[in-house]
This record gives sequence, C-alpha cells and structure tokens, in this order.
Amino acid sequence: MKVGRTIGDFAVKLPVFGAVSRDLQDRARRLHRRGPYRHGSAAASPKGLAATLMQALPGSEPAVPKVVEALKNRWWAVQPLGFFPTPASGPRLSVVTDGVGAASLFGGVGTALVLSALLANRMGATLRLITRNDPPDASAVGRVLAANGVALEMPLEVVFAPAIGGRELPISDEDYFLSTSWWTTRALLSSVRRDRLAYLLQEDERMFYPHGDDRVRCEQTMCESGLMVVVNSQLLFDHLANSRDAIPDLAERGEWFEPAFPAAGRTVAPLDASRRQKLFFYARPNNLRNLFHTGLEAISDAIAAGTLHPAEWDIHLVGKDVPDLLFPRGVRPRRIEGLDWNDYHRLVASMDAGIALMDTPHPAYPPLDLAAHGAAVLTNMHGLKTDLSRYSRNILLEQPDAASLGRGIARLVALARDHATRSANVQTDHICRDWKLSLAAVVERLAGHFTEAAPQNEPAGLRLSRSA
Repeated sequence: MKVGRTIGDFAVKLPVFGAVSRDLQDRARRLHRRGPYRHGSAAASPKGLAATLMQALPGSEPAVPKVVEALKNRWWAVQPLGFFPTPASGPRLSVVTDGVGAASLFGGVGTALVLSALLANRMGATLRLITRNDPPDASAVGRVLAANGVALEMPLEVVFAPAIGGRELPISDEDYFLSTSWWTTRALLSSVRRDRLAYLLQEDERMFYPHGDDRVRCEQTMCESGLMVVVNSQLLFDHLANSRDAIPDLAERGEWFEPAFPAAGRTVAPLDASRRQKLFFYARPNNLRNLFHTGLEAISDAIAAGTLHPAEWDIHLVGKDVPDLLFPRGVRPRRIEGLDWNDYHRLVASMDAGIALMDTPHPAYPPLDLAAHGAAVLTNMHGLKTDLSRYSRNILLEQPDAASLGRGIARLVALARDHATRSANVQTDHICRDWKLSLAAVVERLAGHFTEAAPQNEPAGLRLSRSA
C-alpha cells in the first residue's frame, strides 16, 4: 500500500500522466468518503479516465461543462436527500438542518431542536437529527434542550447527510419530517410526500436575497400548496398571510407560536449609582438584516452628542465577526463573541440597555431576550412591526434613519435610568418563559397533521412516493 502511494505521488508530478494520476487519486478519496452505501460518480470509469487523458494532452481543448452539471453545482444545497425503504419499527421524526454545534444554543436552530423534541415526545417517536453542511454534535443537542428546560424522552439518532456525496438513509411508513429552511424543505419535497413534512419558518426567508434566482426559488418553496407551515411569532405570521407578497392559504395550512426565554426571571438587578451603565449592541456585520452600520452610526452620533456620555456608559458589541473600532471621544467598545449559554445570559442580565436592529418583520430574539431580563431595548420598525408592547413595554421602536434612532437612543437612556419602570414592565410583560407552554398548540397541531398522514392500506410504494 505504501509502495502504491509512493508510485502515485511520483506519477502526479509527471506531465499528462500527472493529470490522470491526480484524477485517480481524487476519485479514490471521494469513493472512500462516500462509504459502501452510495453509488456515485466517484468510481473510476474508463470513459471518465479517457476524458481526463484527452484534456491533459497538449493542444486539447478544455471540456465544456454540461448544463445539468452546472445547475447541480448552482443548486447544491437543495439536492434531494436519498432514502431507501425499510420495514417500520415505530414512528420516527427527522429534523433536517444545516448543522448543530455550540452556536446552536441560540436562535433558530435551538428553537427547531426544542420543537422537534417536544413533538417526538408527544408522538412517541424516535428523534432523528439530520445535518447537511456539518457533522452533528450529539452532545450539543442535550445542552440545547437542558438550557431550554426541555427533556427528550425518546431515543435520539444523529446522521450527517451532505448534499453532495451523502449516503442514502432508511425510511419507513412511519417516518415524518420537520424542515428548518426553504432549502431543506426543497430537498425533502423532492424525496418524501408533503403530508409527511412540516416546514418551520422563522423569518421571511425571501429577504435573505436580492431579487434573483435564489429569491425566486425561495418564494416558490414557501408558496408550495398543501405544505404544513409552522411560523415563529404571530407578527411574522400576519406579515406572511396578509402582506402584498402573502403566502397562499397560509391561514388554513399554517400555525404560529411565540418564542420562549426560560433563562429570564421576573426581577431586575438593582441599579448601582456608583457604576457605569452598560449598553449591549447586537453586532453582526455579515448579517445584513441586522443593520450593523446603521446602528454604529447611531451610537457614534449619540456618543458625540453626549447622549451616551463616555463617563457614564460602557459599550458592548456582542455578536459575530465584530471588528475592532474606536467611537468618537476615544470610546473603545468591548467586543464579545463565542459565549456559551450561561455566560451569554449572565451578560444579558447585567445590561441596562440594548440596541438590536433587525430589518425584517420578525420581532427578533435579542430584543425579546434583553427585555425579558429587564433591560431597556431599542429596535427598528419594519412593515407591521411598529409596536412591540404586546411583548414588553421595555422595547422601544423607531424608524431606522439617523434622526429617528437618535431620538430613540435618548428615550432608551431615560428608560434605562428609570429602574422602577423597567422592573414594573418586566413584572407585567407577556414574554413567555416556558417552551412547553408556548409550543403546546403547535405540537398538538403537528401531531394531528402527521396522524392524518399515517399509513393506511395503500401499497408501500405509493405511501413512499415522491412529492407531487
């Protein structure tokens, strides 16, 4: 084996034969990675080797890619999941997502894991976690659930099924699926019946893209007829059901829930007049919908004007890919990234005020999280999102222009200094702190939806047929 590798490494360095040798080595590596359960193009076919040899010869023209290959490369993320039929051994719920790791404790992926665990418990189903971009971290699942006050009472399976080169997965008459994005939904619609699938929609995903191919494909998936859709928050649901670009029939085939924040209590830390106050700025420069530069400008103006006086305020930039920056008057903020669950919530609970912008219809998790912990929060209006007092009176909204945000920061500072009002607002807010309570209606709706899709008396081939 060692001699073979040595000869191969030598051959790689030779002209013409080097190209062929590299091709053989690449094919062998891909075949090894794919495993024994997948038949793909990694096998070294005579036709493929001949093409490689012809391309390596002097004076030969480069191969022209086929349209089908170009399209597959363009839409790699929506390549169908491959399945093979097996006898049923009890119900199984599969949640399909990009990846599960340390960052999944927060936001949408954590919400998907909580919902799928509660639904698996309700259905008496094995929970199967399928990731497509990164191998799953099984230990992270337990940490996510424990941090959110949820226990999985059923068996857990974890599977890595990459869009390119993944092996086929077993499927039976009692398999059901929860997708977590338009691209995982699209991949599943090409493989399973839509009445066995529910789509967890946590943002108007069309807003992730400029007008173009991705946006069109995304909207087509969101508007698929007969597809059960579960929406994160009533505000987003109302936007998706009633806006100019509404999803057809969402009111009939959709359900919504409000997110929960179990780490937050109902008390606010006492205000210490001897210490500087703390401002949390949600800083994600590579997530354009978070209006990073708009927020930076507003904070910069407020520091220059003395609204956020450097002698009174410490600025914290909390997020991902946070640059090192210097505000006016020599103010250098603290940059904070990569916190675990406990450290993050200790930080949030220590804040007096927060600025968390989100240029989408969803209320967003950071404003709710900060308000639930008792901080005064400023966020921006968008469409129907003009007033978030339904959640908490500690959340202030302004239009995302410089003058409006300037007024908003002045209001924010005044509320942050009013400890009694902030405390009273926390006591009377409507932010849920129990996932079991917030998801109860959705879990029952999904359990009923999947019960209706349970196997009847039709042949197995029909029950597992490709979605129409």
